[in-house]
Amino acid sequence: MDGQNRHREYRAHILKKTLFIVFSFLAVVALALYSLTLGASDIPVSEIIEIIRDTLDGVNYEAYSHRWLDQGTIIDIRMPRVIFAIVCGGSLAVGGTAMQSVMRNPLADPFTTGVSSAAMFGGAVAMILGLSIASGYGDQYGVAMNALIFSMIPVILILFLSPYTKKSPATLILAGVAISFFFSALRTMLMVMTDEETLATVYHWQIGSLDDLKWSYLPLPMATTIVGTTLLIAISNKLNILSTSDEDARSLGVDPETLRIVALVILSAMTATVVIFVGVIGFVGLVIPHIVRLVIGSDNRFVIPGSFFFGAAFLLFCDVVSRHISDIGTVPVGIVVSFIGGALFLVLLFKQRSKVW
Repeated sequence: MDGQNRHREYRAHILKKTLFIVFSFLAVVALALYSLTLGASDIPVSEIIEIIRDTLDGVNYEAYSHRWLDQGTIIDIRMPRVIFAIVCGGSLAVGGTAMQSVMRNPLADPFTTGVSSAAMFGGAVAMILGLSIASGYGDQYGVAMNALIFSMIPVILILFLSPYTKKSPATLILAGVAISFFFSALRTMLMVMTDEETLATVYHWQIGSLDDLKWSYLPLPMATTIVGTTLLIAISNKLNILSTSDEDARSLGVDPETLRIVALVILSAMTATVVIFVGVIGFVGLVIPHIVRLVIGSDNRFVIPGSFFFGAAFLLFCDVVSRHISDIGTVPVGIVVSFIGGALFLVLLFKQRSKVW
């Protein structure tokens, strides 16, 4: 009888986790469709669904017709923004989940490694000094490649320092913070020496924005997000073990040092490819994993996919808010995320339940 009760409780526990993931996925779909309706022209959801279906079926509308213009608006302008919001929100949330498990620190997030500051410095070098690794392929591609290359510097430095620090979580976090401040100082020094127009461009990029995104920018962040999330889900059981202690991990056959470095490289690549195109969007990787753990517990097998969809829904929601506010004045989504994320984080601090850790 006790065995049946335990089995029933286990099934209910799994059902709760699954329902949360399904709910988060449905929230992403609903917010994505609503986001596609926002813009200079009002396009109803029913028409949006028809346009998307016809586009997938290869239907060609008459040039310059009403439906042809709406198709260009939906597919070429609004859709890339929505897809980027899903990819970036999910990637940052998954990165925060992995980082907090790897570091066993609830305050860790993808930017703790200094990746974002280094990527922003690389982009600033391309924008301000005109020094780009891929200068012959266009300004945007040059900035992206600079940011990507520079974002790997903190990872290399941390990997280099790891043997001398015994790869402890606290030491890796402190090393990442120090590297972050170093690159932030270099970026600020460049910004104070440039002209007003370039300064405005760099500033708008670094505060986090989903404006002016194109389909051609999407393959890199989407690829790293899909591959990175898949790899983290594959090692989620090991991340669960690593969340306890290094000693327990070793006793169960897990190499904590190697696993920590592997996870760090994965989430750093995911974070870097997000920063390249949308700038720094804080609090997603910090707050979303906390909320998900409060609802479904700390099992990374469910927390990682749950965080992906909930993070995507959160960033879509913040983007919708920013676009409504932008009817009065331009408000980048990074500012809205900071306002809402900061408020949520304060609420979580006062309602903290340590048992989720």
